[in-house]
Amino acid sequence: MKFAFSTVCCPAWDFETVAARAKEYGYDGVELRGFLDETVLTQSNPFLTDPKKIRAVFEKAGIEIACLASSIATNGNTAKNEALAAQLRMYIDTAADIGCRIVKILDLGLRTGQSLQRSSVEMASWLAPLADYAAEKDIIIAVENSRSFVKARDMWLMLDVIGHPNVGAAWDLVNAAEAREGPLVSVPVLNSRIVYAQVKDVKFTPAGIEYHKLGEGEVPIKNFLTRLLGIGYKGYVALEWEKVWLPHLAGPEEILPDTIGKLRKWILPPEPPKPPKREPAAKAPVAAKPEAAKPTPVAKVEPVAKAEPATTA
Repeated sequence: MKFAFSTVCCPAWDFETVAARAKEYGYDGVELRGFLDETVLTQSNPFLTDPKKIRAVFEKAGIEIACLASSIATNGNTAKNEALAAQLRMYIDTAADIGCRIVKILDLGLRTGQSLQRSSVEMASWLAPLADYAAEKDIIIAVENSRSFVKARDMWLMLDVIGHPNVGAAWDLVNAAEAREGPLVSVPVLNSRIVYAQVKDVKFTPAGIEYHKLGEGEVPIKNFLTRLLGIGYKGYVALEWEKVWLPHLAGPEEILPDTIGKLRKWILPPEPPKPPKREPAAKAPVAAKPEAAKPTPVAKVEPVAKAEPATTA
């Protein structure tokens, strides 16, 4: 498993700063947010810089470009869908040029009275030729569960209808949590169809979503990581801290080091339980050695004086 952050968290950083900070803080990669016809921009917009220069900056820093993200989302308007398809091909071409293998798009907006199954068929028919185009460039299109296919079952149905190896799920944990679906359901259902993952921590309040540092909100991020490890996931988990749209949020210098420290800690294997501490056994008293028996003194026998022979008178 590898970790990245999206450039939506650091709109004032240029490419050199993004790469340098990613290296300094200990990230494996970076998600670059692209803007084509949108008014909100970052200083690291891939469409305003030579792709070869972008690639060189990140290769020099030893940081991967994990994903090229967009806000492309198809709908029922045929003319607009053709324009969106042209945009997606531009993203695919740019991703190939900068050395990135994943392009992220949003899912289809569900129209009034339209069933999820109908939406799945509609999106599949629009996306299938674009998936073939991506396959020619060795690019994977990751569809975020952002609007219609927010729950794993609905996303699985859409991906199953498409049935293309170059299309997978970009699983947003907060979007699923807002729909009251946790990792215990999402990850096993989608399994290997998860090709990208993004996290942030929030609290759901009546006034809306409140952003918090990881571990201080309501989103089960640690459990999500554990479930991903359980299916053998080796892709990216990216922080999506949306400061580009919410300027009141804490800055990247505060959030990024805190985030990577927690993510790295949460994927460590649990420490084995320590054996109970044993008190040292009391030493048995050492028996005193018996004293050697002293020899009984032998009484000294005086020699008996011999009697003198009697004298005859």
